[in-house]
Amino acid sequence: MKRFLLLLIVALATAAFAAKAAAAQLHPATGRVVTEEGQAVEYATVVLLQNGEQVTGMATDTEGRFTLEVPAGDYTLSVLYLGYEPLTREVRVEQRNDLGDLTLKSAATRIDEVVVTGQLIRREADRFVMDVANAPAAIGKDGVELLKLAPGIWIDGEKISVNGKTGPKVYVNDRELHMEPQQLLSYLASLRADEIRKIEVVPQTGADYDADSSGGIIRITLKKRRERGTEGSVSLTGRTSEREKMLAPRVNVNHHSGRFDLYASGWGNLRKVSFLSDEQTRYTTADTQIEAHSRKKDRGRNFGFRAGGIYEFSPAHSIGLEAEYWYDRDKGPTDSRTDFTAGGLATLSESRYDTRSTANGLSTTFNYIWKIDTLGSTLKFLADYNFRDSDTDNDNRTRIAAPDRTLDSLYRDRATARYNVLTATLALEKNFTPKVSLRAGAKYTCNIMHNDALYEYCPAGTWLRNDAHSFRLDYTEQIAAAYGIVKADLGRWSAVAGLRGEYTSTRGKNSTVRQNYFSLFPNANVSYALSKDGAYSLIAQYARTIERPRFWCLNPQRMQISDYTYQTGNPELDPAFQHNVSLTLVLAHKYTFTGGMIVQTDEIQQTMQADPDNPDLLQIAWINYDATKNYYATASIPLQPAKWWSLNLNATYIRQGQRMEAGGPEIYSNIGYASVSTTFTLPAKFYIDLSYRYQSRVRLGNCWVEQMHFNDASIKKRFGDKFTATFTVRNPIAPPTQKVGARGDGFVRMVETYQNWTSRSYQLSLTYNFKTGKAFRRKNVEAGAAEEKSRL
Repeated sequence: MKRFLLLLIVALATAAFAAKAAAAQLHPATGRVVTEEGQAVEYATVVLLQNGEQVTGMATDTEGRFTLEVPAGDYTLSVLYLGYEPLTREVRVEQRNDLGDLTLKSAATRIDEVVVTGQLIRREADRFVMDVANAPAAIGKDGVELLKLAPGIWIDGEKISVNGKTGPKVYVNDRELHMEPQQLLSYLASLRADEIRKIEVVPQTGADYDADSSGGIIRITLKKRRERGTEGSVSLTGRTSEREKMLAPRVNVNHHSGRFDLYASGWGNLRKVSFLSDEQTRYTTADTQIEAHSRKKDRGRNFGFRAGGIYEFSPAHSIGLEAEYWYDRDKGPTDSRTDFTAGGLATLSESRYDTRSTANGLSTTFNYIWKIDTLGSTLKFLADYNFRDSDTDNDNRTRIAAPDRTLDSLYRDRATARYNVLTATLALEKNFTPKVSLRAGAKYTCNIMHNDALYEYCPAGTWLRNDAHSFRLDYTEQIAAAYGIVKADLGRWSAVAGLRGEYTSTRGKNSTVRQNYFSLFPNANVSYALSKDGAYSLIAQYARTIERPRFWCLNPQRMQISDYTYQTGNPELDPAFQHNVSLTLVLAHKYTFTGGMIVQTDEIQQTMQADPDNPDLLQIAWINYDATKNYYATASIPLQPAKWWSLNLNATYIRQGQRMEAGGPEIYSNIGYASVSTTFTLPAKFYIDLSYRYQSRVRLGNCWVEQMHFNDASIKKRFGDKFTATFTVRNPIAPPTQKVGARGDGFVRMVETYQNWTSRSYQLSLTYNFKTGKAFRRKNVEAGAAEEKSRL
């Protein structure tokens, strides 16, 4: 620890000395962009030009303010924002310049007056930022559609990944969402672009985040509310395709009066989904093969609501309380037909798996925030409680017609899962100067999990317990953590260095196993501005993180996929540790190129293997890989070919090496992701969106997914500032199937699936925004249970 602190001090001192001369040459020019009514303009594009060339620029913050640092001299100031006339002013920058309030006037809607030079995506030191509030490409989109535009983000069915790593934590207004994958996407899809101010993607986190943040962070900031008034939105989205019928309403209301901030939102999702799969399995150790066909029909109902409030005792002291509840219900049968051929003899199995599942989630958050000084220093106490329960019932029946007999089989299972998560966090952020700060804190977490499953079969009219499959699993985990981070902005140099320590104690893994371990998680971020205006910069990052098993991965419940395939969890999973190193080059504030390496031990992944008791059955199970290495390169290129045309290009390449077992071979594969999206701004507030996304063949252990293509086309129309209508055709020319394969000891399995998210669909979205009162910055209750909620 002493050596680490000494190296940190030396590094910061060296950076300060190296940057001192360059920093002295720059002078700040500050100001505020407002409307004719005096309201702040968020994310207006402000630039300083000299001889017609841009010297520096930025987007205004939530209060409409900006600070630009340039050498002393004469400049042309330009302010641009969609829907307003451009503002141009000659200014002189000397020691320190306050340019005051810059007022924008409303513009007409003719296409030749629309000027959009602000980019949808920009790069900051440790993250990508999507300025949704000032981008035609965002109009009419929902949260999921916006995420698909973000650099490094890939959404495949119900899975979100950042630079190839799944399981990122998702925050909305500093509060982490704690939902199952399907429910998370349903909620994100209910968010409208008109409600969102910005989206930030943090591929590599620091010590102030939980160490279990290896999948990265996605932060969504919603727009402001009204002063002594109310604002909100109502939206309805409908989608139809050959595989899906969906209807999703949403309402959002925010109110401010005096010292109180109150907010509430509700969402729902009603849908019918069908799923088809064709399977072919060949057993390489015998003259045996399987040909199976399955059809699953699912009727889903889920809804949720959130309400919270903040009370300010004084400008320095406030408390907040928030509660959230969600409910999810799915039911529907899976019909399966399988031809099993062994030694030339065929056996036909016909089955119906009737599944009913319900889940409830309740979250409560309390916080107290003390603003210590005028530099923005704060002391926070956060307390969170999260509860979730789920119940699953499966009634299965199978008729097996073998060459010598016919057998009818009845079996069923009843499974329950209960999770309780409690966290308490104390966090200090001390700003010594506007450019030097310290963040430190401590956190305690208690996770309690209970799983209970009863499996029965009915051989002769009487239900009998299957002791081999029934189980009871109790799991308790306690985590104590402390961290400290130093940040310094020193002219062209900026540095962030932190260290987090976590002690973990677990009890009840398979009723016998206990784990106690302490781990250190350092991180460092050093950036250097290659040009005086900061438009060109180089950023180096390092972080060590941990990935603890998701709770549902630990659950050993068996879920029948088809007649000869089932899925199960593994209560013996160990945590995975990861080292992440990256180097990013930023050009002209917006073009970014990143190269990096991720080295991971005990990666948690799924594999397909033969059932230990019956080699004819295949098991999809969670295991720890021995070692994984990912070498990756990403590029983000936002373009503005014309004032009415914006274009975003994103690409990721991964060279992946995986060793599943200690002493086994290390298998390398190449993975590529690419996306292109473009928006055309037309007269009369019409917009056209086109997008294309590509995923190459992906290999995970002994399984793989063949390459896939996705494409969307949308037309949007805005009616004033309150009403937006969007019509979208998804996958109009994409192939309708997904192909998955697996190769294990004694078998090769290929499955072709027809799913709702790969088929052609038609979607209509209607959004109405309402507001009363003056502009006021929106506040939300901050939560501290980030790591734990994601594991739910």
